[in-house]
This record gives sequence, C-alpha cells and structure tokens, in this order.
Amino acid sequence: MSIEERLDRLEQLVVQLIHMVGENNKIVKDLSQRMDRLEQRMDKLEQRMDKLEQHMDKLEQRFDEESALNQRRHQEVIKEVRNLNFEVDYLRNQTSKHDMEIHKIKQLQAASN
Repeated sequence: MSIEERLDRLEQLVVQLIHMVGENNKIVKDLSQRMDRLEQRMDKLEQRMDKLEQHMDKLEQRFDEESALNQRRHQEVIKEVRNLNFEVDYLRNQTSKHDMEIHKIKQLQAASN
C-alpha cells in the first residue's frame, strides 16, 4: 500500500471519526436535555409531594383534634346517660310511692263507706 493510499485511508478514518464524535456529541446533548427535563419534572413532583405531605399532616392533625373532641363528647354523653338513669330510677320510686299512697287512700275511703 502506497503512502497516498494510506493517507487517503487515514483521511477517511479521520472523517469517519469526526462524524462519530459529532453523532456522539449530538446524542450526549440530547440526553443532557432529556435529563434536564427529567430533573425539572422530578423537582415539580417533589414540590407536589411536599404539598401533599403538608396536606396530609393537616388532615392528620384535624383528625386527632376531632378524635379528642369526640372522646370528650362521648364522656359527656355517658355522664348524661348515667344521670338520666338515676333520675328515671328516682322517678320510678316516687311513682311507686305515690301509687301505694293512692292505693291506701282508696282502701281507707272504701273502708269508711
């Protein structure tokens, strides 16, 4: 192989190498742009996740507050039911006592007639 053929071959290889480097640079640039877009999307997703987490924290706090309030209400209702039970028992006793007194009065009236 002559020197000129070798130079032609080297020239073709250099042209091919330049073309390959250009293609690689194009691919790297494209990948870099895609990565930038992906990073932006990830940043937005992280922001949305942060907002969602804050929202969930607020909901959890509200749930805890509602739960505590419901517990207090439950205790108050139980206390009221117990008081009502005592009052009903008292009224039953009073009613029975009055019924007995009425019965005695009727017996006395019947005996005196």
